[in-house]
Amino acid sequence: MTEADADHEAVADTWRNIGAFDYEYFERYEKPEFLALFWAPESRFRKAFEQYLDLDDVLDVASGAGRHSAQIVGRCRRLTLIDTSVDATALARKRFSNAPHVTVALSPDGKSLPFEKGRFSSVFSYDSTVHFEPMTVASYIMEVASVLKPRGRALLHHSNYSENPTGKFKENPDWRNFMPKGFVEHVCARAGLTIIEQQAFPWNGDSKTDALTVMEKD
Repeated sequence: MTEADADHEAVADTWRNIGAFDYEYFERYEKPEFLALFWAPESRFRKAFEQYLDLDDVLDVASGAGRHSAQIVGRCRRLTLIDTSVDATALARKRFSNAPHVTVALSPDGKSLPFEKGRFSSVFSYDSTVHFEPMTVASYIMEVASVLKPRGRALLHHSNYSENPTGKFKENPDWRNFMPKGFVEHVCARAGLTIIEQQAFPWNGDSKTDALTVMEKD
């Protein structure tokens, strides 16, 4: 295993191995005040989501127990969730058990999207890839380019933290991994994705540690 692979696995294992059936970890992020950061009408996340994404066939990447998909489940023709955690996907399957248009998938490796090429109208990921290794994010962007249909779009919430380039994500504020937003621009260009909008903003404090990027398949 290379050092890059080991770093990827270290991040994935942080969530992959959480025991979630008691719901303690995931329940913390289901609270209305936390969801409002993403889904309140004035939220930058909500505004970008509503402006850019087509909800015909949607993929939620690193979906956890499905707290974000639950906000849109009634508006999608098809909705797919994928995550590395066995427990989180079990919770998501239970949550959406009465929604036949929803599929929950367990990720085989935490960096690939094992779906048919050119299928999805939209892909999104909130509050997860901010922690991921840059090479993991690059892999996901390449995979997004593969599974999006032409003119399909993706909305990715990722890190914009530019300090501590040789360190580990747990050493950084809010566990943001090293990944300045210009890295995402570079990978999108190589993947055949055009950036429609990109904004950097603070999560806690004044430093713009986070970014939101909207990309479209050429």
